[in-house]
Amino acid sequence: MASSREQQLSQALFAVYDVVARTDEALAPALRQYEITATTAHLLWTIDPDEPAPPMRTVAQRTHCSPQNVTFMCQQLEARGLVERRTSPTDKRQRVVELTARGRSARESIIALVSSDSPLADQPRAALDTIIELLMPHSRPAPQDPSRADE
Repeated sequence: MASSREQQLSQALFAVYDVVARTDEALAPALRQYEITATTAHLLWTIDPDEPAPPMRTVAQRTHCSPQNVTFMCQQLEARGLVERRTSPTDKRQRVVELTARGRSARESIIALVSSDSPLADQPRAALDTIIELLMPHSRPAPQDPSRADE
């Protein structure tokens, strides 16, 4: 029999999975329109058009994919006119991924759909801040002393 903590963890993980699945459902119209998958949509989402084009290595880290998978996805996105891979202006050994005008439009559509149709869309700002704090690796607090982990 699972402990209360294990049951609680299982429920939390299922809730996260449910949010992802329902968000993917909300994305379906944009995925069909741009002929992309949820994974390639995620790659588009990670490229902020207001920041310098990220290197392929950074895109791989953001998407939790291997560099080979990112290359494959970028080839698919390039074929659909959504991104361009270029030589980095600061390091000629690297390639960066840049959104095209159509890619910006696709990204905006994806964000608009998720912002309005996601299971999190109606959550108050404070709840969203808590979710971000709990789930985003860069916002995690410093590790605690293991003997105080349940405090």
